[in-house]
Amino acid sequence: MTRTLIVDDNAQNRYMLRMLLEAEGFVVEEAQHGGEALLKARQAPPDLVVSDLLMPVMDGYTLLRNWKSDPRLAAIPFVVYTATYVEPDDERLAREMGADAFLVKPAEPEAMLACVREVLGRARRGTASPAVAPTLDEQGLLARHNEVLVRKLEKRTQQLEQGYLELQESEERFRATFEQAAVGIAHVGLDGRFLRVNDKLCEITGYPREELLELDFAALTMPDDLPASDEARLDMLAGAVDQYAIEKRYLRKDGKAVWVNLVSTLLRGAADEPRYFISVIIDISERKLLEQQFQQAQKLESVGQLTGGIAHDFNNLLTVIIGNAEFLVEELAADESLCSLAEMIRTAAKRGADLTQRLLAFARRQALEPRVVDVNALLVDMDRMLRRMLPENIQISLVNFEGLWPAVVDAAQLEAAVLNLAINARDAMPEGGRLTVETGNVTIEQGAGALQADLSPGAYVMIAVSDTGTGIEPAILPRLFDPFFTTKPVGKGTGLGLSMVYGFAKQSRGHVKIYSELGQGTTVRLYLPRATDREMNADTDSQPGVVELHGGECILLVEDDELVRRFAERQLTDLGYRVVCAANGAEAMNIVRALSDIDLLLTDVIMPGGWNGPQLVEAARTVLPGLKVLFSSGYANEALVHGGHLDPGVNLLSKPYGRRELASKVRMVLGEPAVAARPSPRRNRLLVLDDDPMVAKVLCIAAERLGFEVEMTSDVAAFLKRVTDGAPSHVAIDLAMPGTAGVLVLDQLAEAGCGASVIIASGADAIQINAALARARAKGLRTAGALTKPFTMDALRALLND
Repeated sequence: MTRTLIVDDNAQNRYMLRMLLEAEGFVVEEAQHGGEALLKARQAPPDLVVSDLLMPVMDGYTLLRNWKSDPRLAAIPFVVYTATYVEPDDERLAREMGADAFLVKPAEPEAMLACVREVLGRARRGTASPAVAPTLDEQGLLARHNEVLVRKLEKRTQQLEQGYLELQESEERFRATFEQAAVGIAHVGLDGRFLRVNDKLCEITGYPREELLELDFAALTMPDDLPASDEARLDMLAGAVDQYAIEKRYLRKDGKAVWVNLVSTLLRGAADEPRYFISVIIDISERKLLEQQFQQAQKLESVGQLTGGIAHDFNNLLTVIIGNAEFLVEELAADESLCSLAEMIRTAAKRGADLTQRLLAFARRQALEPRVVDVNALLVDMDRMLRRMLPENIQISLVNFEGLWPAVVDAAQLEAAVLNLAINARDAMPEGGRLTVETGNVTIEQGAGALQADLSPGAYVMIAVSDTGTGIEPAILPRLFDPFFTTKPVGKGTGLGLSMVYGFAKQSRGHVKIYSELGQGTTVRLYLPRATDREMNADTDSQPGVVELHGGECILLVEDDELVRRFAERQLTDLGYRVVCAANGAEAMNIVRALSDIDLLLTDVIMPGGWNGPQLVEAARTVLPGLKVLFSSGYANEALVHGGHLDPGVNLLSKPYGRRELASKVRMVLGEPAVAARPSPRRNRLLVLDDDPMVAKVLCIAAERLGFEVEMTSDVAAFLKRVTDGAPSHVAIDLAMPGTAGVLVLDQLAEAGCGASVIIASGADAIQINAALARARAKGLRTAGALTKPFTMDALRALLND
């Protein structure tokens, strides 16, 4: 392997060269200046050096002179790579000192690689370098070196003189900028008192200028944050640090706390004596709120994943219990005593199923079947039920907004959510009060407010459920959506009502918000996406009723849980069907190859043995193209559900199910036409969207080394067309794109039905990247993860092998 030493004081330049050369199989070492490079080379001489010219400690010319005068290093090729010394005399001097090549930044990757190969080839062949033969002695070279430096110094002096004139001319502009800056600025005396403040700082703190100038920083700072601030200030006065940055809380004049980011610098005089502090203050309260919301979302997501796994096994057990209890109720109808026991079993099992469904709703693992819904009409239909459920001392007001947009939502789950909110309101008004259910249209604009942070910009239907009850203490508001958290007495609630509402709203691509004041009452607002014209035209509310539940067709039943398999087999056999059973995908495929008259494949989604339900269906349809399919699952698995909604054409029998649900769903699917399988993305194909051609090229070279077919573009429209036409296996998207935002491209990918694995390739901070990944998953996209710039080959390899 060829060992290459890169010498450059700019870390980004070193990184780009390292990625380019490592992708070609080079072993790369780095140095930040000529002195470090010379020390490393003398310890272990490399095969090639690529060096900048303008560097601290030891510049590139000095390094080149020392390099060529060292017998151990003189024969090693030396390539100059600079963006500063670019005049003809600069190159001639480098050549006269013995440089093997002279390149100007930025060079195209192909040009850089061609130069490196050509220089190394000459060195291996022992061919004389085409560099100009030295014509000057050491003194002559030093004189030329000094001439170049003097020329650069003269230019720098001219620039400084011009800058001084411009500084004088801009003094008035500076004063205006100080006052009109979008951040708070203050000059603070060594005693901590304000000497000068701008309008923005007055706005942040809530104090007028005259009052603020009478205060010091300690009077504004929250007591808990004072020790850290004092320590940082004393360190600056002692000369330990030149600047400090800290996040702290200020106490506004109105008594409210506000989070700020403070960056403070100590201005010193000509004799290095401290004069005063210059402080820049930015209000970061909104960012802090977003961080808290993100942490809460992460916590709820972790609990949700655990919940989904538990519900899967629990629903298998409940399927067997409910099904057999129903059978016993029918068989023991003549024996009142035994029949009542069987009925108790069935009722208890259904309560367990309801509890599991609430857990799945919170975990966003339920399979929603959204339709275009007239929310006003749905609430009118619920009005009678609410009046029966609530006591007479609670008045109910239904305020329907005229002209309310239709919403895209699962109507049954929406009814359950409103019912849960009404029950909570009832319990908050033990002495009576008023319950108000109100609707409205809401448009979320592009922004970063508390509500906008949880919702994509767009149109939403809002449902507000308000009560005049006891209200909620501010300290427990952040915990209200946690599963099993309840303020009700023991035995009066499961703690899953609001958790279910939260999960349902988020899975419906909406949001839920709670407002409450002690002694005044509580309002819960649900935000649901407005139906588009396309969704309204495609909606098919009517579903033909099932009259005959029996049949004689052949059903292949695939279920790994023996108890569930035996239960379903018996029920289907009793209904007249011919049933063939398999415990896993491999057994099922053997049956498919042996039998040609299978009418329906009823398969579990998650199974051991290397085959899940969708994979089994894809393989089975290659043998029996017209095969009808019914999936069965205890929770909404990502194989069937994207963005919280069942994939088009997918039929799902949710566990736990009883005899009636099984019979109805089987009969319905057997009466439907066959559905073609979804096309699979092409393997090992990466499509890159990035406006920086240098970064995109390095990414492409690295991916090609990993065996991927790669395309890149900076045009969003062309990118979306290639996604649709070429079905890549992976797409890499930069978040910062000119003319649009990367997160908006994610929305377009979701609308286009992209099946590729999405990589967020960005140099943004972790909050922006994690928010983009969360948005992609919420839109139903597959995500491989984030490729943070600068990235390594190992990081790229891990994401491409997802």
